[in-house]
Amino acid sequence: MVRMFVVALLLISCRSFGQQPDSLGVDSLAVPIEHESSGSDNLFDQFLTESDDLQLLDDLTWRKDHPFDLNTISREELLSLPGITPFEADRFIEFRRSVRRFTAVRQLRVIQDVGEDLYDKLSPYVIVRNESREGILQLRSRTSRDLQPRRGALDSTFVGSSFKSYNRVSIGAGDVQAGALFEKDGGERFSNGFVSGYAAINDIGPFSRVVAGDFNVDAGQGLVLWRGSAFGKGGDGVSAVKKSGTGAQPYRSTDEFNFFRGVAANASFDIEAGRLDVTAFFSRRLLDASADTIEGVTSFYEEGLFRTTNELQKQRAVTEQLAGGRMQFTSADGWSIGSTAYRSTFDKPIASDRIYEFTGSTQQVVGVDAAISMGRVSAFGEVARSGDGAVAGIAGTILNIGGKSNVALVYRDYGPAFNNFHASGFGEHSDTKNERGFYFGLDIQALRWLKFSGYVDQFRFPWRTFSNPLPTTGHEILAQAEADVAPKVDLALRFTHKSTEGTESEIDPFGRDTRPIIDRSQQKYRVTVSYKATPRVTVKGRLEFTGVKYDVLGRKERGYLLFQDFRYNASKAFSIEGRLIFFHTDSYDSRLYEYENDLRGVFSNPALYGIGRRWYMMVRCNVANILTLSAKYSETQKEGVTSMGSGVTEILGDVDNRLALQVDVGF
Repeated sequence: MVRMFVVALLLISCRSFGQQPDSLGVDSLAVPIEHESSGSDNLFDQFLTESDDLQLLDDLTWRKDHPFDLNTISREELLSLPGITPFEADRFIEFRRSVRRFTAVRQLRVIQDVGEDLYDKLSPYVIVRNESREGILQLRSRTSRDLQPRRGALDSTFVGSSFKSYNRVSIGAGDVQAGALFEKDGGERFSNGFVSGYAAINDIGPFSRVVAGDFNVDAGQGLVLWRGSAFGKGGDGVSAVKKSGTGAQPYRSTDEFNFFRGVAANASFDIEAGRLDVTAFFSRRLLDASADTIEGVTSFYEEGLFRTTNELQKQRAVTEQLAGGRMQFTSADGWSIGSTAYRSTFDKPIASDRIYEFTGSTQQVVGVDAAISMGRVSAFGEVARSGDGAVAGIAGTILNIGGKSNVALVYRDYGPAFNNFHASGFGEHSDTKNERGFYFGLDIQALRWLKFSGYVDQFRFPWRTFSNPLPTTGHEILAQAEADVAPKVDLALRFTHKSTEGTESEIDPFGRDTRPIIDRSQQKYRVTVSYKATPRVTVKGRLEFTGVKYDVLGRKERGYLLFQDFRYNASKAFSIEGRLIFFHTDSYDSRLYEYENDLRGVFSNPALYGIGRRWYMMVRCNVANILTLSAKYSETQKEGVTSMGSGVTEILGDVDNRLALQVDVGF
């Protein structure tokens, strides 16, 4: 009753402000009330993770709060936004040159061939400076708690309280920016929470940006340096295959592992034939790992959870010192070439008894990348070499075949011995090694109201992996159709098929436990319907089926997921939304993921399996033009179980529910 009273109280108090005047629109310093677009679904509903600390979401949320100016955004910054193709970026640059200056974001709609699509993709992330003003000070505070105690709290295995808290402050004044955040996970002590911060200055002398504190560096196609997460395979079959690095950027996420701590600087020089960009950086930070005094570091610990004595022993166990740089030349004719390199040393040796895994105290990587645009054709690639001589490479092309239709071809070959802790190349796995594959993707605007998209990806792991003792292969197919079947009704159909090889435990005729490599195939069928009933009310429903089959074992599993959600925008200042989900799968192996809206800056993509239902409700409101309040209550209930989860996170009972509250303030 307490949790529902809190949500109801927030709803009633916000509703009293629900008829705020339109001044709460673009001029509001508080977080705007907005609906997550279908583009967000395409970006995130392919992630097979339940992590709520995804750098990609943090980056996009920050960009919505601090949009680019259409009159100054660069081609590289355009391509760093979701869904933007090189052809669209070139069309934008040509149009801006012709009009000299944008006066409103809606002008994007008149760009030849790509206007409407470009407007839909860019409008959340761009403004014209005379349309809006940015706040000097922004504060965000969030707290959440599992309302059912977990085993770690019941038996005192957790060293801290069950509350999870997040606090962030950012300050901006002209070209000077600074920010800091603190996060404590449920079960942690406050003293073991994550602390991060930065200070940045833009356009100071020859430097386009100088960052001190925590930062990330994006370069080339990600084979040498890239942030911890990036756009991957999904409903957009084309734009995600090519990366566009923007050099050193302040770090604003809560991923406790994938970032640098030190100082970085970007500089740009206009020369006769084009532009030369130079980035230099130095980092020294403590990494979480399993380490001992004899063997050194046996594995890195990236979860960022320090709730128990065993987890605390991994905190800040090894120091990495890293220095590197990047140079890139961009010609006036639309081609570029660059090189990135770094060298890092660890104060404890990295140990491994597996062939082709990194060992030692020093890691160095160097790479060369290039890109070129020629009208409707763009090509890109990168080759990188690690210190032991192993090589990784990727090459691809994107072809605009007319208007809003594009196809992409990509080949990747990451050697088994290529070791780079800071890479994130496009592929099936995120470690950018021991993978070879060919990818074909397409986005076809068949009719004004009908779009087809999808991809075929054939991949191979030429050396054994952690879970498989022999080389394995696989392939993945996604096909999607999106249609505006009526003025207020959108329909999306999706089919995915994935076949992989892996080991499974099997008892042979002699009673021995063997682990042969067998084929696993999975199909998913999805139907999504969205209906904008009124300008204020939107409803959406989805039905998804899955089937998993192991050919040799003759084992089959099935599952389905059904949800219905709604959103009501009472005014520009107040909204309420909710979703009811039913699911039924044979086991965790046939689980289905359900990406859902959450508090701003939170990634929510729960894996649903077994038999049960889930629902959530969320309210948001702007108050007094500087304050945004939001709250979310979610609950999952399963049938026929006496506990949920395992280990220290196990819940005794059949209900898993959570309440989260957030406050955003802008001055």
